[in-house]
Amino acid sequence: MREKNGIPARFNTYVVDDGWNLPYEETEETDLQVIGSELEAYAEVCRQNRSHKGFWLTSDVARKYAAMSWIYREQNGNQYIGKVREIGEELRRLYGLTEIEARNILFERNVSDYVNKYDRIRNLIPLGVGNSAYDDEMIRQCVAM
Repeated sequence: MREKNGIPARFNTYVVDDGWNLPYEETEETDLQVIGSELEAYAEVCRQNRSHKGFWLTSDVARKYAAMSWIYREQNGNQYIGKVREIGEELRRLYGLTEIEARNILFERNVSDYVNKYDRIRNLIPLGVGNSAYDDEMIRQCVAM
């Protein structure tokens, strides 16, 4: 098996049928650079998963915190002060969010992006590989890193 920097080569096999000649099977090697970047992306999402502290953010949680902050913001002219700041700190502490993420959730901005981000981290789905998680072999490689 060919390797480059410890990354095994992958081969894609597909059938070519041009409609005129008999179909034939074609095999080509996947670009090792792409495989390396996929492994790096997977290693990064594994690192983020291991370092996550607290509960996982869901859309229900985000709606609950946004609703709580809305009540206090209505009383204070839509300002991020006092009780709203405490709600943001609680959101950060319990769900492991950054300050800007918590603030945006309280003001109901980009909520689906943040929920998607933490859902991908929880399910070990790196960015740029669609919505499918890697197979068991990739998970074993991630744990070994």
